[in-house]
Amino acid sequence: MAMRVKLETGEVGLRQRYRVTNWSEYDRALVNRGNLTIWFDEASIRGSWTPPRPIGRGKPGWYSETGIQTCLTIKTLFQLPYRATEGLIKSLMRLCHLDLPVPDHTHMSRRAGELSVKIPRRPRQGPTHVVVDSTGLKIFGEGEWKVRQHGVGERRTWRKIHLAVDETTKDIIGIEVTTTAWGDSEILPGLLDQIEGEIAQVSADGAYHSHGCHAAIAELDARATIPPRDGAVTWGGDHARDVILQEIETKGLDGRKNDSGFHRRSIAENMMYWFKQLGDSLFSRRFERQVNEAHVRAAIINTFTYLGMPQSVRVGQVAPAA
Repeated sequence: MAMRVKLETGEVGLRQRYRVTNWSEYDRALVNRGNLTIWFDEASIRGSWTPPRPIGRGKPGWYSETGIQTCLTIKTLFQLPYRATEGLIKSLMRLCHLDLPVPDHTHMSRRAGELSVKIPRRPRQGPTHVVVDSTGLKIFGEGEWKVRQHGVGERRTWRKIHLAVDETTKDIIGIEVTTTAWGDSEILPGLLDQIEGEIAQVSADGAYHSHGCHAAIAELDARATIPPRDGAVTWGGDHARDVILQEIETKGLDGRKNDSGFHRRSIAENMMYWFKQLGDSLFSRRFERQVNEAHVRAAIINTFTYLGMPQSVRVGQVAPAA
């Protein structure tokens, strides 16, 4: 693995070479991502597929939230429509010799908007370095080929996905789904409110360079690693952002990024790539279902990271190709 570094002078420097040190474990984790017994665990399904009987009056539900989330997880992981998901779940029930009812496609679609998705998160040791980024997922409209050939149509619509990622564990620890009318800087305070425990540092790109973002980070006694915009001036009042400007003036932008660990923000970009590997569009039409569809993807990605991630070390440098 190699990385090309662009210097402030515009010249291209030596590429950093990395080697994965746990390849056998990571290879096994990649294989297990397609293991159905991880996503459809017989013992867990047997005990939690149906909800407990309610205390008092009322008809008990047929399917627990765990059961519905299992169905939606398999639907999202294998990018299936609701009817095909229903058929796959029925076949899995038969293969596991489970005599349990299976929700039909209509029931799954309705419950998809009411579900409280559980996103697994591993316990963190010590203060967290949070990296933040956002991307857009298409709702409906033309594909990329049609846009390239004929331009963008009027009905092309997107939703924005905002993620907060733990730099150490690579878990998604905060997620928001909005329309494109919302700016990135407006969403950051809400993302940080979702995070439990102490936050040591927040790294984000220039879209989060605002008074509101810096104030939200300062309230948590955390360090902001957000590059200022071109032509930025000091805010005064002993503001933490002014210290960033002074460090950039002293060390240069690249030097300040290296010292602050800003390059670790690329982890959030990797999570966005994984998000789009599960589909570059959202299939639901109603907003509340789109939110839960995104949350199910976050739960899947956190399961991926739990199964195993690559561990790499720098092994040297090579000159870039001519």
